[in-house]
Amino acid sequence: MLNSRTLRRQEVEASCPFCGDRGPGKYHLFLNTDTDQFYCHSCGTSGNSVTLYARLNNMTNREATDALLADSRIYLMPRQPQSKRPPKPEPADLSLRHDCYENMLEHLSLLPKHRDNLLARGLSEERIERNGYRSMPESEQERRLLSALLSDFHELKGIPGFHTRYGTWSLSGPNGILIPARNKDGLIQGMQIRLDNETNPKRKYRWLSSNGLTNGACSHAWIHITGNPNAEAEKAEQLLEGHRGYIRRDPKRRSAWLTEGGLKGDVASFLSGDDLFVCISGINAADRLPDVLKDLGVTYLNIAIDMDRLTNPKVQKGLQRICQIMKRSRIGYQVRDWNPAFKGIDDYYLAMPEYDTRWKAA
Repeated sequence: MLNSRTLRRQEVEASCPFCGDRGPGKYHLFLNTDTDQFYCHSCGTSGNSVTLYARLNNMTNREATDALLADSRIYLMPRQPQSKRPPKPEPADLSLRHDCYENMLEHLSLLPKHRDNLLARGLSEERIERNGYRSMPESEQERRLLSALLSDFHELKGIPGFHTRYGTWSLSGPNGILIPARNKDGLIQGMQIRLDNETNPKRKYRWLSSNGLTNGACSHAWIHITGNPNAEAEKAEQLLEGHRGYIRRDPKRRSAWLTEGGLKGDVASFLSGDDLFVCISGINAADRLPDVLKDLGVTYLNIAIDMDRLTNPKVQKGLQRICQIMKRSRIGYQVRDWNPAFKGIDDYYLAMPEYDTRWKAA
Protein backbone atom coordinates (compact mmCIF):
# COMPACT_ATOMS: atom_id res chain seq x y z
CA MET A 1 0.00 0.00 0.00
CA LEU A 2 1.44 3.36 -1.08
CA ASN A 3 1.05 6.71 0.64
CA SER A 4 -0.70 8.68 -2.10
CA ARG A 5 0.55 12.00 -0.69
CA THR A 6 4.14 11.04 -1.55
CA LEU A 7 3.67 9.75 -5.11
CA ARG A 8 5.09 12.91 -6.68
CA ARG A 9 8.09 13.06 -4.36
CA GLN A 10 11.56 11.64 -4.81
CA GLU A 11 10.91 9.30 -1.88
CA VAL A 12 7.65 7.37 -1.94
CA GLU A 13 6.36 5.93 1.34
CA ALA A 14 4.75 2.49 1.44
CA SER A 15 3.70 -0.26 3.82
CA CYS A 16 6.44 -2.84 4.29
CA PRO A 17 5.59 -6.30 2.89
CA PHE A 18 8.37 -7.96 4.89
CA CYS A 19 7.77 -7.05 8.53
CA GLY A 20 3.97 -7.26 8.43
CA ASP A 21 3.58 -3.60 9.31
CA ARG A 22 0.68 -2.93 6.96
CA GLY A 23 -2.50 -0.94 6.93
CA PRO A 24 -3.62 2.67 6.54
CA GLY A 25 -1.08 5.10 7.97
CA LYS A 26 1.71 2.54 8.31
CA TYR A 27 4.33 3.66 5.83
CA HIS A 28 7.77 2.60 7.06
CA LEU A 29 9.11 1.51 3.66
CA PHE A 30 10.79 4.35 1.72
CA LEU A 31 11.38 3.93 -2.04
CA ASN A 32 13.83 6.44 -3.49
CA THR A 33 13.18 7.03 -7.19
CA ASP A 34 16.54 8.77 -7.64
CA THR A 35 18.82 6.06 -6.26
CA ASP A 36 16.58 3.06 -7.08
CA GLN A 37 16.89 1.96 -3.44
CA PHE A 38 14.39 1.01 -0.75
CA TYR A 39 14.69 0.89 3.03
CA CYS A 40 12.27 -0.04 5.82
CA HIS A 41 12.69 2.06 8.97
CA SER A 42 10.83 -0.58 10.96
CA CYS A 43 12.65 -3.84 10.15
CA GLY A 44 15.76 -2.50 8.37
CA THR A 45 15.20 -4.43 5.10
CA SER A 46 16.87 -2.68 2.16
CA GLY A 47 17.86 -3.18 -1.47
CA ASN A 48 17.02 -2.03 -4.98
CA SER A 49 14.15 -2.57 -7.41
CA VAL A 50 15.47 -5.92 -8.63
CA THR A 51 16.02 -7.37 -5.15
CA LEU A 52 12.61 -6.06 -4.09
CA TYR A 53 10.92 -7.81 -7.02
CA ALA A 54 12.91 -10.98 -6.31
CA ARG A 55 11.91 -11.13 -2.66
CA LEU A 56 8.27 -10.40 -3.38
CA ASN A 57 8.15 -13.19 -5.95
CA ASN A 58 10.40 -15.69 -4.17
CA MET A 59 13.05 -15.84 -6.91
CA THR A 60 16.74 -15.15 -7.35
CA ASN A 61 18.03 -11.74 -8.44
CA ARG A 62 19.01 -13.23 -11.81
CA GLU A 63 15.50 -14.62 -12.30
CA ALA A 64 14.01 -11.28 -11.28
CA THR A 65 16.18 -9.42 -13.81
CA ASP A 66 15.19 -11.84 -16.58
CA ALA A 67 11.52 -11.55 -15.67
CA LEU A 68 11.59 -7.77 -15.65
CA LEU A 69 13.44 -7.69 -18.97
CA ALA A 70 11.00 -10.11 -20.55
CA ASP A 71 8.10 -8.04 -19.31
CA SER A 72 9.72 -4.87 -20.67
CA ARG A 73 9.67 -3.26 -17.25
CA ILE A 74 13.36 -2.38 -17.32
CA TYR A 75 15.54 -1.36 -20.24
CA LEU A 76 19.25 -1.79 -20.83
CA MET A 77 20.57 1.54 -22.09
CA PRO A 78 23.99 2.29 -23.58
CA ARG A 79 26.47 3.94 -21.25
CA GLN A 80 26.27 7.54 -22.34
CA PRO A 81 25.46 10.88 -20.76
CA GLN A 82 21.78 11.01 -19.90
CA SER A 83 19.58 13.59 -18.28
CA LYS A 84 19.14 12.88 -14.60
CA ARG A 85 16.99 14.23 -11.85
CA PRO A 86 18.73 16.68 -9.54
CA PRO A 87 20.50 15.02 -6.59
CA LYS A 88 18.70 14.59 -3.31
CA PRO A 89 18.68 18.02 -1.60
CA GLU A 90 21.02 17.72 1.36
CA PRO A 91 20.67 19.89 4.47
CA ALA A 92 22.67 23.10 4.81
CA ASP A 93 25.75 23.25 7.05
CA LEU A 94 25.17 22.70 10.77
CA SER A 95 25.91 26.31 11.72
CA LEU A 96 23.29 27.58 9.26
CA ARG A 97 20.70 25.05 10.42
CA HIS A 98 21.31 25.88 14.07
CA ASP A 99 21.07 29.64 13.58
CA CYS A 100 17.86 29.35 11.61
CA TYR A 101 16.18 26.87 13.95
CA GLU A 102 17.25 28.83 17.02
CA ASN A 103 15.72 31.97 15.55
CA MET A 104 12.61 30.03 14.57
CA LEU A 105 12.09 28.83 18.14
CA GLU A 106 12.33 32.44 19.38
CA HIS A 107 9.30 33.30 17.23
CA LEU A 108 7.21 30.33 18.40
CA SER A 109 5.38 29.50 21.61
CA LEU A 110 4.32 26.31 23.37
CA LEU A 111 0.59 25.57 23.42
CA PRO A 112 -0.92 24.75 26.84
CA LYS A 113 -1.80 21.20 25.76
CA HIS A 114 1.82 20.59 24.78
CA ARG A 115 3.18 22.12 27.99
CA ASP A 116 0.85 19.89 30.02
CA ASN A 117 2.11 16.85 28.12
CA LEU A 118 5.73 17.69 28.89
CA LEU A 119 5.02 18.44 32.56
CA ALA A 120 3.22 15.10 32.88
CA ARG A 121 6.40 13.38 31.69
CA GLY A 122 8.25 14.79 34.71
CA LEU A 123 10.01 17.79 33.17
CA SER A 124 10.08 21.07 35.05
CA GLU A 125 9.01 24.44 33.63
CA GLU A 126 12.64 25.55 33.69
CA ARG A 127 13.86 22.45 31.80
CA ILE A 128 11.06 22.75 29.23
CA GLU A 129 12.22 26.29 28.47
CA ARG A 130 15.90 25.36 28.46
CA ASN A 131 15.35 22.47 26.02
CA GLY A 132 13.52 24.79 23.63
CA TYR A 133 10.32 22.85 22.96
CA ARG A 134 7.78 24.70 20.88
CA SER A 135 4.52 24.00 19.04
CA MET A 136 4.35 23.79 15.26
CA PRO A 137 2.33 26.69 13.75
CA GLU A 138 -1.07 25.16 13.06
CA SER A 139 -2.30 27.31 10.15
CA GLU A 140 -0.78 27.88 6.72
CA GLN A 141 -0.98 31.62 7.31
CA GLU A 142 1.10 31.34 10.49
CA ARG A 143 3.67 29.17 8.71
CA ARG A 144 4.03 31.61 5.82
CA LEU A 145 4.37 34.55 8.19
CA LEU A 146 7.06 32.75 10.18
CA SER A 147 8.92 31.80 7.00
CA ALA A 148 8.76 35.38 5.71
CA LEU A 149 10.26 36.68 8.98
CA LEU A 150 13.07 34.13 8.90
CA SER A 151 13.84 34.62 5.21
CA ASP A 152 14.88 38.22 5.94
CA PHE A 153 17.80 36.94 8.03
CA HIS A 154 18.45 33.36 6.88
CA GLU A 155 18.86 31.45 3.63
CA LEU A 156 15.99 28.97 3.97
CA LYS A 157 17.02 26.83 1.02
CA GLY A 158 18.70 23.80 2.56
CA ILE A 159 16.93 24.08 5.91
CA PRO A 160 14.77 20.93 6.32
CA GLY A 161 11.12 21.82 6.74
CA PHE A 162 11.14 24.96 4.61
CA HIS A 163 10.06 25.05 0.95
CA THR A 164 8.48 27.39 -1.57
CA ARG A 165 5.06 27.22 -3.15
CA TYR A 166 4.26 29.64 -5.96
CA GLY A 167 7.41 31.53 -4.98
CA THR A 168 6.41 31.97 -1.32
CA TRP A 169 8.31 30.36 1.54
CA SER A 170 6.41 28.14 3.96
CA LEU A 171 7.00 25.43 6.57
CA SER A 172 5.91 21.83 6.03
CA GLY A 173 5.10 19.16 8.58
CA PRO A 174 2.25 17.90 10.79
CA ASN A 175 1.03 19.68 13.91
CA GLY A 176 2.70 18.75 17.18
CA ILE A 177 5.59 19.45 19.54
CA LEU A 178 8.89 20.54 18.01
CA ILE A 179 11.81 18.73 19.67
CA PRO A 180 15.33 20.03 18.91
CA ALA A 181 17.93 17.34 18.19
CA ARG A 182 21.26 18.73 19.42
CA ASN A 183 24.87 17.65 19.10
CA LYS A 184 27.40 17.54 21.94
CA ASP A 185 27.93 21.31 21.70
CA GLY A 186 24.22 22.06 21.97
CA LEU A 187 23.83 23.00 18.29
CA ILE A 188 20.49 22.09 16.73
CA GLN A 189 21.07 19.53 13.98
CA GLY A 190 17.41 19.05 13.10
CA MET A 191 13.91 18.94 14.50
CA GLN A 192 11.59 16.10 15.38
CA ILE A 193 7.83 16.54 15.67
CA ARG A 194 5.72 14.63 18.16
CA LEU A 195 2.48 14.37 16.22
CA ASP A 196 -0.78 15.45 17.81
CA ASN A 197 -3.26 13.21 16.02
CA GLU A 198 -1.35 10.00 15.38
CA THR A 199 -2.87 6.96 17.12
CA ASN A 200 -0.11 4.53 16.17
CA PRO A 201 2.63 4.93 18.82
CA LYS A 202 5.27 3.84 16.30
CA ARG A 203 4.38 6.78 14.07
CA LYS A 204 4.25 9.43 16.78
CA TYR A 205 7.51 11.07 15.75
CA ARG A 206 8.54 12.53 12.39
CA TRP A 207 11.62 14.46 11.34
CA LEU A 208 10.90 17.99 10.16
CA SER A 209 11.66 17.67 6.45
CA SER A 210 10.74 19.18 3.09
CA ASN A 211 12.34 16.55 0.89
CA GLY A 212 10.74 16.38 -2.55
CA LEU A 213 9.23 19.85 -2.28
CA THR A 214 10.39 22.91 -4.21
CA ASN A 215 13.57 24.34 -2.65
CA GLY A 216 13.15 21.84 0.17
CA ALA A 217 15.74 19.66 1.89
CA CYS A 218 15.84 16.22 3.45
CA SER A 219 16.56 15.51 7.08
CA HIS A 220 18.86 12.82 8.43
CA ALA A 221 18.27 10.59 11.46
CA TRP A 222 20.31 12.81 13.76
CA ILE A 223 21.65 11.43 17.05
CA HIS A 224 20.60 13.69 19.92
CA ILE A 225 22.90 14.39 22.89
CA THR A 226 21.43 15.49 26.21
CA GLY A 227 22.71 15.79 29.77
CA ASN A 228 26.07 16.64 31.26
CA PRO A 229 28.90 15.21 29.10
CA ASN A 230 31.09 15.00 32.20
CA ALA A 231 28.55 13.22 34.37
CA GLU A 232 29.12 9.58 35.20
CA ALA A 233 26.25 7.19 35.82
CA GLU A 234 27.80 6.37 39.20
CA LYS A 235 24.53 5.70 40.99
CA ALA A 236 23.94 2.61 38.87
CA GLU A 237 27.53 1.46 38.62
CA GLN A 238 28.42 1.55 42.32
CA LEU A 239 25.56 -0.76 43.21
CA LEU A 240 26.58 -3.12 40.42
CA GLU A 241 29.95 -3.86 42.01
CA GLY A 242 30.14 -7.50 42.92
CA HIS A 243 27.64 -8.46 40.22
CA ARG A 244 28.87 -11.58 38.44
CA GLY A 245 30.83 -10.60 35.36
CA TYR A 246 30.93 -6.92 36.31
CA ILE A 247 34.23 -5.13 35.72
CA ARG A 248 35.19 -2.73 38.50
CA ARG A 249 34.79 0.87 37.39
CA ASP A 250 37.81 2.57 35.86
CA PRO A 251 37.98 6.21 37.06
CA LYS A 252 39.11 7.26 33.56
CA ARG A 253 36.06 5.69 31.96
CA ARG A 254 33.35 7.98 30.64
CA SER A 255 29.98 6.30 30.38
CA ALA A 256 26.71 7.28 28.73
CA TRP A 257 23.23 5.92 28.35
CA LEU A 258 21.62 4.97 25.03
CA THR A 259 17.90 5.13 24.36
CA GLU A 260 15.47 5.68 21.50
CA GLY A 261 13.97 9.14 20.98
CA GLY A 262 15.21 12.62 21.80
CA LEU A 263 12.32 13.52 24.07
CA LYS A 264 12.65 10.25 26.00
CA GLY A 265 16.35 10.94 26.50
CA ASP A 266 15.69 14.52 27.62
CA VAL A 267 13.23 13.30 30.25
CA ALA A 268 15.40 10.42 31.47
CA SER A 269 18.45 12.68 31.73
CA PHE A 270 16.51 15.29 33.73
CA LEU A 271 15.00 12.73 36.11
CA SER A 272 18.38 11.04 36.69
CA GLY A 273 20.20 14.25 37.58
CA ASP A 274 21.62 15.11 34.15
CA ASP A 275 23.22 11.79 33.26
CA LEU A 276 24.59 11.82 29.71
CA PHE A 277 22.10 10.29 27.24
CA VAL A 278 22.77 9.53 23.59
CA CYS A 279 19.49 9.22 21.70
CA ILE A 280 18.97 7.46 18.39
CA SER A 281 15.73 8.08 16.50
CA GLY A 282 14.99 4.39 16.01
CA ILE A 283 16.34 0.93 16.77
CA ASN A 284 17.81 0.71 13.24
CA ALA A 285 19.34 4.21 13.21
CA ALA A 286 22.62 3.41 14.97
CA ASP A 287 25.15 3.41 12.12
CA ARG A 288 26.73 6.72 13.18
CA LEU A 289 26.70 5.79 16.87
CA PRO A 290 30.41 4.81 17.18
CA ASP A 291 31.58 8.13 15.72
CA VAL A 292 29.32 10.09 18.06
CA LEU A 293 30.44 8.12 21.13
CA LYS A 294 34.13 8.50 20.29
CA ASP A 295 33.64 12.23 19.72
CA LEU A 296 32.14 12.42 23.20
CA GLY A 297 35.00 10.38 24.66
CA VAL A 298 32.57 7.66 25.78
CA THR A 299 34.20 4.30 26.42
CA TYR A 300 31.27 2.50 28.06
CA LEU A 301 27.61 2.45 27.04
CA ASN A 302 24.58 1.57 29.15
CA ILE A 303 21.98 0.43 26.62
CA ALA A 304 18.47 1.30 27.80
CA ILE A 305 16.20 0.24 24.94
CA ASP A 306 12.46 -0.01 25.66
CA MET A 307 11.36 -3.16 27.48
CA ASP A 308 9.05 -4.22 24.64
CA ARG A 309 12.23 -5.78 23.27
CA LEU A 310 11.37 -8.77 25.46
CA THR A 311 8.44 -9.58 23.15
CA ASN A 312 9.13 -7.68 19.92
CA PRO A 313 11.38 -9.62 17.47
CA LYS A 314 12.12 -6.50 15.40
CA VAL A 315 13.40 -4.64 18.47
CA GLN A 316 15.40 -7.70 19.54
CA LYS A 317 17.03 -7.83 16.10
CA GLY A 318 17.86 -4.12 16.23
CA LEU A 319 19.34 -4.48 19.72
CA GLN A 320 21.54 -7.35 18.57
CA ARG A 321 22.81 -5.17 15.74
CA ILE A 322 23.65 -2.34 18.17
CA CYS A 323 25.61 -4.79 20.35
CA GLN A 324 27.53 -5.98 17.28
CA ILE A 325 28.35 -2.37 16.37
CA MET A 326 29.68 -1.79 19.88
CA LYS A 327 31.83 -4.92 19.73
CA ARG A 328 33.32 -3.93 16.37
CA SER A 329 34.00 -0.44 17.73
CA ARG A 330 35.58 -1.84 20.91
CA ILE A 331 33.30 0.20 23.11
CA GLY A 332 32.25 -1.51 26.33
CA TYR A 333 28.52 -1.90 26.86
CA GLN A 334 25.86 -3.52 28.98
CA VAL A 335 22.15 -3.94 28.27
CA ARG A 336 20.10 -2.67 31.21
CA ASP A 337 16.81 -4.15 32.42
CA TRP A 338 14.14 -2.66 34.66
CA ASN A 339 10.61 -3.52 35.68
CA PRO A 340 8.88 -4.39 32.36
CA ALA A 341 5.68 -2.78 33.62
CA PHE A 342 7.38 0.46 32.54
CA LYS A 343 8.14 0.45 28.83
CA GLY A 344 10.75 3.22 28.61
CA ILE A 345 13.58 4.24 30.89
CA ASP A 346 11.85 7.62 31.26
CA ASP A 347 8.64 5.91 32.42
CA TYR A 348 10.60 3.96 35.00
CA TYR A 349 12.42 7.00 36.35
CA LEU A 350 9.15 8.93 36.59
CA ALA A 351 7.50 6.12 38.56
CA MET A 352 10.48 5.91 40.92
CA PRO A 353 11.36 9.45 42.14
CA GLU A 354 14.26 7.98 44.11
CA TYR A 355 14.80 5.53 41.31
CA ASP A 356 16.13 2.07 42.02
CA THR A 357 19.61 1.76 40.52
CA ARG A 358 20.06 -1.93 41.21
CA TRP A 359 20.34 -2.67 37.51
CA LYS A 360 20.97 -6.11 36.16
CA ALA A 361 22.56 -7.17 32.91
CA ALA A 362 20.24 -8.61 30.25
